[in-house]
Amino acid sequence: MDAKNRLTTADFIRKENRYGARNYAPVPVVIDRAKDCLVWDVEGREYIDMMSAYSAVSHGHLHPRVVAALEEQVKKVAVTSRAYHGTTLGPFLEKLCAVTGFSRALPMNTGAEAVETAIKCARRWGQRVKGLVDGEQEILVARGNFHGRTSTIVSFSSEPDYREGFGPLASGFAHFDFGDMASVRAATTANTCAVLVEPIQGEAGVIVPPEGFFAELRAWCDRHNILLILDEVQSGLGRTGRWFAFEHEGIRPDALVLGKALGGGVLPVSAFLADAKVMDAVFEPGSHGSTFGGNALASAVALEALKVMEDENLVGRSAALGAHLHERLNSVMREAGGLIREVRGRGLWVGVDIDPARAEARELVQRLADRGVLSKETHETVIRFAPPLTISKALIDDAVDRFRDVVLEKCEELAIFSVAPGRRAGVERSIEASATGGDAPQFLMSPPDHFEVAYSINPWMKPGEWQLDAKRLARDAAQGWDLLKASYEQLGVDVTVKPPVAGCPDLVFTANCAVVLDGKAILARYLKAERSGEEAHGRQMFEQLQQRGLVDAVYRTPEGVYFEGAGDAVFDANRRIMWMGYGQRSCRSAHHTIEQVFGIPTVSLELVDPRYYHLDTAFCLLSGGEVLYYPGAFTEEGRDEIRAIVGRDNLIEAPEEDAAALGVNGVCIDRVLVACHCSDALRAELRARGYHVHVVPLGSFNRSGGAAYCLTLSLNNVYKGRTKRDEQLAA
Repeated sequence: MDAKNRLTTADFIRKENRYGARNYAPVPVVIDRAKDCLVWDVEGREYIDMMSAYSAVSHGHLHPRVVAALEEQVKKVAVTSRAYHGTTLGPFLEKLCAVTGFSRALPMNTGAEAVETAIKCARRWGQRVKGLVDGEQEILVARGNFHGRTSTIVSFSSEPDYREGFGPLASGFAHFDFGDMASVRAATTANTCAVLVEPIQGEAGVIVPPEGFFAELRAWCDRHNILLILDEVQSGLGRTGRWFAFEHEGIRPDALVLGKALGGGVLPVSAFLADAKVMDAVFEPGSHGSTFGGNALASAVALEALKVMEDENLVGRSAALGAHLHERLNSVMREAGGLIREVRGRGLWVGVDIDPARAEARELVQRLADRGVLSKETHETVIRFAPPLTISKALIDDAVDRFRDVVLEKCEELAIFSVAPGRRAGVERSIEASATGGDAPQFLMSPPDHFEVAYSINPWMKPGEWQLDAKRLARDAAQGWDLLKASYEQLGVDVTVKPPVAGCPDLVFTANCAVVLDGKAILARYLKAERSGEEAHGRQMFEQLQQRGLVDAVYRTPEGVYFEGAGDAVFDANRRIMWMGYGQRSCRSAHHTIEQVFGIPTVSLELVDPRYYHLDTAFCLLSGGEVLYYPGAFTEEGRDEIRAIVGRDNLIEAPEEDAAALGVNGVCIDRVLVACHCSDALRAELRARGYHVHVVPLGSFNRSGGAAYCLTLSLNNVYKGRTKRDEQLAA
């Protein structure tokens, strides 16, 4: 079609209105093409996608790896039905079960189909396992729920428009108030077989339950032999900053419903998951199925979608960038003088609640679209923001700046005056007194009584050169260590000294022995045999620290999963994530242990330069949120990841001179960076950002590939806080 006869936005909308059922009221934008977080309409106007098809496009539009998997598979076979086995279904189910922690998965197509599967499972489980009379089983559902639009599902919706005229409605459901355990208890009867609930109610306006509700609900279900089934079609797979929203609550459901993002943004793929004791008691051949469910093409795409989510740290990105999105939108709310009533949500899923007495959410959504940002209203009062998890900090700032303009324009029309000064993109929140997030920092250090370069396990170590001047170098090491410890103490740090051990010269690099967060320690499992002798000493030492109350619990990675502690796991208190380095001395799979033990999202970065064999050698967190790093230590993908999460305005690239002298291996306490080297150029950059650099000569340790951070292990990093006997403690 030539340009003269090309259809316009109005033409396409007219055709939809003429021939389509009128069951949607779309924002008047006609999308013609898309890439990652951007879309373009038929006239070529560009928009930032802040909706991602209700989480279905969490990977970004047309992710190259997902598209490649689709193209490769569609050339072989797409659909054969489940009458036969295939080469893609088994691997997909294996990966899905590994990610979720359930032992069985039943694939379907749409989210509503997976919910219907959950309903069938709950009812038959109630009859077969709980012994209820068939036809009398009852499922508890929350008011304000949205689980789909099939006839069964709308039967238990509390939204009149979803139900009106679609009777007779299905029975077997009882309602409770979302987040209210008293209501759950009142709704429970002897025939209750399951609770089906969203961890966060999306369609209701991104409603987050009160803290502790799901822990109480889990206990209630256990006490009364009731299945807890969570619908994470929208909230699952990284949307809330965790793989699954239930992880925020520290619980595990009996069954899980997934969809949307599972299809990688290109196909409808859903699944119902449960352990074998539930699934095997309910389903046998002929009891449930779907011609397209688990088809070869969908399975290949979903498997790649899960791999991409893991490989590209989409969960960690959602956590870090979600916090930034919330912060920026809260700043807009403070400026809006009451036009915005609340900003709520988790991760990259936010509901902005508009005061209906002042404006309609739909009006603001359309104004925002006119400025090139796509969002969507719900229930007339809430604007939803849920961009692809691949979005960058810079693109979030761009979108929120445009939203701010829309809001302030509306405030001006209504003569609403700002109640607080606004902040533009790139301005970071204030921080607590110290990067450790609480009282005085507590560091663990091991003195260099037996330190020497006795072997070579990295490019810095040259035993022959050490032996030429061993006595002087050992004396310099002792002096440097004493000076570093004294520097920490002058900055208010409480230093605990662990005993050195003959024959373990690298024990002095305390950061490598473990990582500690919220009173929990994950001990090192050394790849290099030369350091393996330190493992027993590390266990004994942390058992002693546990007896003294400095740590509460001690963990290790599985056999064969190598991990060298805080050297490769750096806690980011500002973004509330763990940065992890892998590829040289730590296995990437160690991030599973970090996430399970600490309950924290993890961003994994591959290290490619042998000189920078631990993350801490090339990556230093500053207390104000900036990151000092050496780009050459990382892959191109890793550099892109750092830039997207941190933002270019908060990145400080260390010159080669500083990296080569291990100056990046520093420790930031308040606004003081303790390091072994700092060039004039870097010092000027840091001073301009409000930091003072305190240089401690550590040349002897540099000969073994370490510096200030390597010699130090923080014992009181705080993410969620410490808990003993149900009592919340300070770290």
